[in-house]
Amino acid sequence: MKKHRQLLALLICLVMSVSLLTGCSETKAATEEPTQSAEQDATQETAETREITDMAGRKVTVPAAENIESVFSAGPVAAIFLYMVAPDKLLGWNYELNDVEKSIILDKYQDLPNFGMGDAVNYEAVIAANPTIAINSGKINDAMVSDCDALSESLGIPVVAVDNELNNSAEAFRFMGELLGVEDHAEELAQYAEQVFTDINALSDIPEEKKVSVYFGNGEDSLETAPRGSQHAQILDVINAVNVADLELGDGSRVQISAEQLLAWDPDVIVVNGEPKADKSGSSAAEDILSNPDYASLKAVQDQKVYGTPNAPFSWVDRPAGPNRLIGMRWFSALIYPEYIKCDINEEIHKFFDLFYHVDLSDEQLENVLKGTL
Repeated sequence: MKKHRQLLALLICLVMSVSLLTGCSETKAATEEPTQSAEQDATQETAETREITDMAGRKVTVPAAENIESVFSAGPVAAIFLYMVAPDKLLGWNYELNDVEKSIILDKYQDLPNFGMGDAVNYEAVIAANPTIAINSGKINDAMVSDCDALSESLGIPVVAVDNELNNSAEAFRFMGELLGVEDHAEELAQYAEQVFTDINALSDIPEEKKVSVYFGNGEDSLETAPRGSQHAQILDVINAVNVADLELGDGSRVQISAEQLLAWDPDVIVVNGEPKADKSGSSAAEDILSNPDYASLKAVQDQKVYGTPNAPFSWVDRPAGPNRLIGMRWFSALIYPEYIKCDINEEIHKFFDLFYHVDLSDEQLENVLKGTL
C-alpha cells in the first residue's frame, strides 16, 4: 500500500513538471512575438527610405526608388534632366512651353502644369500636387545648398541637389538614375555624354593660330553676351574656341555690350541665341546681323559665318544651361572645326533626340530644328 502511495505521488510530480514546462514555453512564445514584429517593422521602414548624399554633399533621407512617384523640378534645368531621365516622374514644368518646345516634347507631357520658378513658384499648387521629392539643379555652391534647404522647408519634402556643370553631365545622369530607379537608361545617357567629351578632347591640341574666335550673343539685338568664365559660355571653353568677350562678370553671368564693342572684337564666327521670351529664334537673330549695314565690315558677316543657335526643344548652347547643351557641343564643334571633328551631324542629332528626348525625328523635323523653324 505504501508503495502504491509513493508511485501515485511520483506521477503527480511528473504531471506538474510537464505543465510548468508547457506554461514556460507558451510564455516565452508570447513574449517573442512582439520582438519579431518590431524587427519586421524596422526592416520595412528601412526598405521604404534611404539616406543618400546628393551632388552638393548634403545628407538627404529619401524614399526608396520604387516609391518615388512624382518629382517637382525647382527650375528648367531640373525639368530637362527629369524629362530626359524619367519623364513619367516629372510633376510639371516651370513655365508655359512654347510652340518650338511643343514641336519636340511628346504630347503626353506638353500639358503638364506650370508651377513657376524662382520667386514665382506657386508653393500651394506644388504642395497640392503632392510630389514625393523635389530636385534643384544648378552650380554647386553655398547658395545652392541654402536654396535646397529653404525649398525643403517650404514644401515639406526632401529636396535633392543635382550639379548642372557641363563636364559633370555623366555623373549627374548616373546619380539621377540611382535616385529614381532607372539606372539602365541613365547609364545610356551617361555613356553618350562621356563619348561627346572624349571626341571633343581632340580639340585640345589645336595650335593657337588655328583657334577660332567666337562671339556668342543673346537677346533681341544679340548684344547681350556671356563672358569668359561664365557658366553660360561653357561650351566655348569646352570646344576650345576663343571667346572674344574677355570681360569682368560683375554681379551677373551675362553682360550688355555696344555694337561698337562687337565691331572692335571682329570675331571669326558669330553665334546668336535670339530671344525666347520674344519668340525670336536664333536663325532670325542671325539674319538681322547679316542684313544690318552697321555690321557689314565684320569678318564673320563678310565670310557668311553668322549662325543662329538651334533651339528645339531647348537651346543647344544656353538658356537654360543644362544637359540640352550636349548636342550643342556636337553641333558647335563641327561648325567651327570641321577639319578636326569628323562626324555626321545629322546622324548625331537623330541619335541624341531619340535617346534624350524620346522622339524619332523625321527628315522634315530635322531640317526645321536646324533652321530654327517649326
